[in-house]
Formats: sequence, structure tokens, C-alpha cells
Amino acid sequence: MTDKIPSFKEEFDLIHVPTEKLDEIITKIGTEKKLKRKRTVWSKAVLGVGAAVFACGILIGSASVSPTMAQVVSSIPVIGQIYKNLGDIGLKNVSEAGLSEFSGESKTINGITVTLGEIYYDDARVTASFSINSEKPITSDYFNIHHNYKGGMPLSNYGLTTDETSPTNLTGILKINYYSFNPDTLELGMTFEGKQGELFEFRKEIVKAQYENKIDIAKFQQIDNLNYKINDIKWGTPGFLISYDAQYKEENYGREVNLEFEVVDSSKKRLKEISWKYGKQLFEPLENDVTELTITPYAKFDIQRGDGHLEWKEHKLEPFKIKIP
Repeated sequence: MTDKIPSFKEEFDLIHVPTEKLDEIITKIGTEKKLKRKRTVWSKAVLGVGAAVFACGILIGSASVSPTMAQVVSSIPVIGQIYKNLGDIGLKNVSEAGLSEFSGESKTINGITVTLGEIYYDDARVTASFSINSEKPITSDYFNIHHNYKGGMPLSNYGLTTDETSPTNLTGILKINYYSFNPDTLELGMTFEGKQGELFEFRKEIVKAQYENKIDIAKFQQIDNLNYKINDIKWGTPGFLISYDAQYKEENYGREVNLEFEVVDSSKKRLKEISWKYGKQLFEPLENDVTELTITPYAKFDIQRGDGHLEWKEHKLEPFKIKIP
């Protein structure tokens, strides 16, 4: 089979990957059919402990090694196409630019094969794609899918987008937003727990990707007891990212407040949000001809009144403009 795909073999020879293992993976996943149904589920913040995980099987390596490797990943049937088929515009760009890392690790239990695909990590989020293939019909709710970091679970929220490509095949993307956890290198663990007791465990170390452009803003504003600061703005292939801190000071303490931003470019286009967590809001990538952005922050939160009731507060904060070099 590999003699029909010479670009695969040429790249894999350089990184010492057994081509017979690649054949095995492609054979298992290459028969999948056209996407039929897409489903996204988000979980609230969690803080817990998971089991330590160990990786085994084939590790193909990083798509960021070279443009050729990015082409190899994109050519692998289904598992190399998940970011492009299910991902937002930022993930599609990341995959096409070869900025994601590729695992290719595959495990089979009870006639079910789980394969880990592309993984991407930056200041805004962590994402990991996967494919599940079964000898018998299977649906996305068959597995409980969890993530961990070295066996533990930093405070985060996470979502899952899945597509049932056929009665026996499905693909998906796990999306994780860590609240304050942001190491330069992340050891991501993923577990798939099946209803019949199957347990698939994966582990992959990934390096945090960097945005191509950055502006330090250091913009402050105070309204009543609300203080906020825009720290910096980054943009590039993954999207447009705003980083901030915001606190509301009550009688004896201060607490964090979430901000939402409206971003309008020089053509009057309002940018779509891709991902959000406290302190970070990620938008779709900028068009090449954008020269200026107008950014309007909004603060929406509740405070506790003296009678014990909650009062909802909304503030439209001072808009500002930035020039895009």
C-alpha cells in the first residue's frame, strides 16, 4: 500500500516510522464514509484526579517538523482530516499550516479501535482529535471521554464535538480551556471509558505554539468598584486573542469578573468568537487586508446586596482602537 503513497514513505523514512504500522492504521480508518451528524457537548469547570496514563504503539511525531510532514498528515484518510472537517476556522488554519502535532497512536479492545490524531496547544486552548472504529454499531455516548495532566486535572472546562460518520465509525475533537494553567510544555492524557469496561489510555507531550504577532496594550479602566486591564493582544494563524484581568471589589474582598469583547475590523466585519475562558477570548483569524480594529469590552456579572439578594450588573466599557501593522 505504501508504494502507492511515496510521499508518506519518504517522510516516514526520515523519522524512522515502520511503514507496516502506518498501513495498519490506514487500513482500519480508510473505509470511513462521508460525515453525517455533528454534535457538540460542553462540560462545566471540574477539579479532580485521574489515573496516570502510559502511551504505547506508534507515535508518528509532529506535523510542525516540516511543511512536508503537514502534507503527510493531511493525506492520511479521516484521522488526518478531522481538524479540517470538524474544527473551527482557527483549527483548519493550524492544520493546513502544519502547526499541529500528530500522534497516530492506535489501540484496539473488544473489536473497538481508538486512534489519536492531531493535537494543538496555545495560550487560548488545547484540542485533540480522535477516531473510533468498531466491528459493531457504536454511538458517541458509548464512551466517557476525559482528559488529565500527569494524572491530575487542573481547573478547566472542556467540550466535545463528535461526528458519527457511519454506524460503526465516529470522529471527534476534545476542546479544553484551562483557567490559569499554562505551561510551556503540556503532557496531555486522554482516557476513553467504554460501557462494557473498555479503557483506552493515551498520553502525548506537546509544546505550546506561539502566535506570530503581539501588541502589549496595558490599557486600564475603572467604573465604580470594577477594575480591568487589557494585558496584550496576539494574532496569527490560530486567530485573534485578547488577554485581560478584571476584578470587582466588594466590602472585604475582590473577585474575578468575566469580560466579553466585540471586535470589528476596518471593513466593518464583526469577528466571530472561537473560544473563551476567564482572562482570554479567542476570535476568528484576521483577514490579510485588515488595518485597524475597534474593540469594545463588556462586563456582565452579579453582586450580592445587603439583603442577601443578587443584583445583575452590565457595563459597556470604553471602546478603543488598535492599528494592525
